[in-house]
Amino acid sequence: MAQGQLETTLAELARLHDDFDGRREILNRASFALLHRPALGGQLIARLCATDEDAPELEPLTEMLGSVLDAARMAQENRKKRGEAFLVAIGDAVELAAGQGRLRSFHRLVIARAWAQNGLKAPEALELTADDIDAANSAPALNDRAEANEILDNLFRNLIEQSDGDALVLHAALTETFPAMPAEMRVHVIAWSVERPEPVHTRLACFWLLDPAAEIRLAAAKALADRASAGGLSSDVTGKMVMLRSWMPDDDARAAVDQALKAAMRSGTATGTPVKPWTIHSVIATLPDGGGAQSIMIALQSGGSRKTAMLLLKQGYGIKDAYAIPCSSAREQKALIQRITDETGVVKVPVTWLERTLSHALADGLAADLPPVPGLIEMVELCGFSQLRPEAVTTEALIAALPAAERIGGLSTQARGKLINASEDWWNRHAIVRSWFEESDHAHEVLEGKRSPRTLETALWKWLETRRDFWARLVGRGADVLAAAGHSDAPSFTATAMALLEGRDLKKIPVMADVHDQTIEAWIFDDPDVNQNATLKEFVDQAEEPEPERKGELARLVKGSAVTVDWIDGFLMSITLAPKLIAPNRWLPEILGSAMAALEPGTIQRFADLIMMRANACVDQANDPAQFAAAMSKPSKLAMRDWATGFSYACGQFISSWPAKSKAPDDRLMIERVSDAMATGFSASDIKLLSQWIAARHAQNTSA
Repeated sequence: MAQGQLETTLAELARLHDDFDGRREILNRASFALLHRPALGGQLIARLCATDEDAPELEPLTEMLGSVLDAARMAQENRKKRGEAFLVAIGDAVELAAGQGRLRSFHRLVIARAWAQNGLKAPEALELTADDIDAANSAPALNDRAEANEILDNLFRNLIEQSDGDALVLHAALTETFPAMPAEMRVHVIAWSVERPEPVHTRLACFWLLDPAAEIRLAAAKALADRASAGGLSSDVTGKMVMLRSWMPDDDARAAVDQALKAAMRSGTATGTPVKPWTIHSVIATLPDGGGAQSIMIALQSGGSRKTAMLLLKQGYGIKDAYAIPCSSAREQKALIQRITDETGVVKVPVTWLERTLSHALADGLAADLPPVPGLIEMVELCGFSQLRPEAVTTEALIAALPAAERIGGLSTQARGKLINASEDWWNRHAIVRSWFEESDHAHEVLEGKRSPRTLETALWKWLETRRDFWARLVGRGADVLAAAGHSDAPSFTATAMALLEGRDLKKIPVMADVHDQTIEAWIFDDPDVNQNATLKEFVDQAEEPEPERKGELARLVKGSAVTVDWIDGFLMSITLAPKLIAPNRWLPEILGSAMAALEPGTIQRFADLIMMRANACVDQANDPAQFAAAMSKPSKLAMRDWATGFSYACGQFISSWPAKSKAPDDRLMIERVSDAMATGFSASDIKLLSQWIAARHAQNTSA
C-alpha cells in the first residue's frame, strides 16, 4: 500500500458502502499492506485525528483501523514480529497525536473502541485528562463523588436502556470506553456498579472478573470483597464466583475473590441454585485450523425461544470468543446452522465432548494466564455446565485417551503405516486442512537465504521437528472431534497423532509433507505487493510485462519435478473454464508445489511469469477454437495424456468451482472424455469436439 492508496482504499469503501463482502475484501487487502509497512499506521491515525465527528469518512477510517488492529493481533498470536511492530508504531502515532493536541475527546473514544474490540491493550495516551472531562461535561468528576455517582446513575440508566438490559452488550459498551478513562475513574465506575443490587450489575461484576486486563479483574474482585464484608453478596453471586475463581489466573484478583467467598461464608451466605438450562438440540464443531483455532456451534431452545451459541477455541489461548445469537424461529436457527455448515465443514458431536473440550480449553488459556471471554458465563448458563472447571491435559494424555489409540497401538507396523498414509487424502475431504501450515517469523527466517531447493526443504524439515508437539496436539484434537462424531477418518487422525508423538520421520507422514509444502508456498506469497485475491485478468494485467518464453524454457525449469509443460497447460485450461472463478492465490500454489523440487530460489519468479503467460494463452485459446485445435494437434499421445491429467487434476482439486448446477450434460460428457484421455490420449475428432466445447464453456462463463 503506497501512501496514496490510503485515499484509494477510502474511496473503494465508500463505493462499496452496501456490499459487505466487497468491503471486507478491501479491508483485508489494506490490512495486509499496512502490516508490512507500519509507518502507514501513523498516516492512518493522523488522517483520523484530522477528521471531524460528523465527517462521512470517519466510519471507513475507523473500519480500517479496526481491521488492521485485528490483523496485527492475529499476527502476534501467530508469532509474527510485524504484528508487534505495527502495534508499537501505531501506538507511537497515538502518543504523538496526543502530545500535539490533535486528539479530541471523540477521537480518543473512537480509537479506544477499536483497540478494545480487538482485545488489545490500548495506548495510555488515549486516556482523557481532567481538562478533557471538564470540557466534555459528560463524565464523573473525580473530586466530587456525589456528582460522579449521580452522573454514573444517569449514564448506566441510559446504557441499560440502549442495550435492552442485556448485560453482555452493556459490558461490551463499557469495555470499549475504558481505555479512554483515567485509571482512577475506571476503578470508581467498576466499584460503583458492583455495589448496586440490580441483577444487571451483578452480571457485570462477573464479566469483569474475566477481563483480560488484570487491573480490571482486581478492581471488580476488590469491590466484591467489600460487598461481601458488608454482607451484601447474594447466594446467586457467590455461586457464580465459586465457578469463576477457577477460570481466573492465579493472581491478586483471584485472591480477592477467595477473600470475598470466605466473607460470604462467614456471614452464612450459601451458594445459589443453578439457572435452569436450555435444551441443547445439537452441537457441531470444525476441525482445528492451522493456527489451532476451532469453532463450535450449539443449537438451543427454551420454550418458544431459540438461540445459537458460538464458541471459538484456540490452541495456546483458550476460549477466545463466546456469544449467543437469538433466532426468531426454528427455521431461522436451522438456516443459520446450515449456512455455517456449508461454509466451514463441521461434524456433529455429543454434549459430553463439548463439556470436556471446554474444560481442556480453559486450562489451555490459564496456562498462559488468559481467562476465558466473559461471554462464556452466558453460554455455560444456557447449557447447564455449572460444574465446568479447567482440566489440564498433556498432549500425550490427550492422544492416549482417544478411543482408537489402544487398538491402533496393537496393530502391525504395516497396518499403522496404512492409516498414517491415509492422511494424504485429508486435504480432499477436510477443506480446513488446507490452512495447515506454518506462517511465523521463525518459519520464514528458516527459509530466507537458502540457495537451492534441497537446502530450503532440508532446513524447513529440521525446523518442523521443533514444532512436533504442536502438530501432534492439533492432529490429536482433530482425531478427538472426529471420533466423537463417529467419522471414518478418526482412526487415521489418531494413528497420525500417535506417529507424531512417537517420533516417526516427518517426511514419512503425508500430511506433514502438505504442511511443509504449504509453508513454503505461504512464504512465497507473503508479499504486500501481490494482490492475493486478484482475478486472473487482474493478476496478468497488473504484472510487469515479462520477457517472452524462450523455446523449451518452461520444460527445462520443471525437468525432474512431478509435472510437465503439457500437464501445466491442461491444468490451466481447467482453471480458465471453471464456472466459478478460481483466484490465482488458490491455484498458483498448486503448480508451485508440484514444481518446487526442480526450482531454484532465483528461478521461482521467472517460473511464475511463465505460468501467468501460459494462463493468458489459455484464455486466448478458449476464445478461438482453431487456435486450441492447432496447439493440440502437435503433441504426442504421451503429451496429450499429460494434458488430460493436468486438466482432470484441477477439476478434482477445485471441485467446488465446478458445481453440479453449473454443469450441462455436455460439460459432464467432455470432462469424462478428458478423464478417459489420461490413458488413451485424444483422437482428431476428440480434439475438434474438445475445442468446440472449450469455446462454448468459456463463452458461457464470460456472459454470466
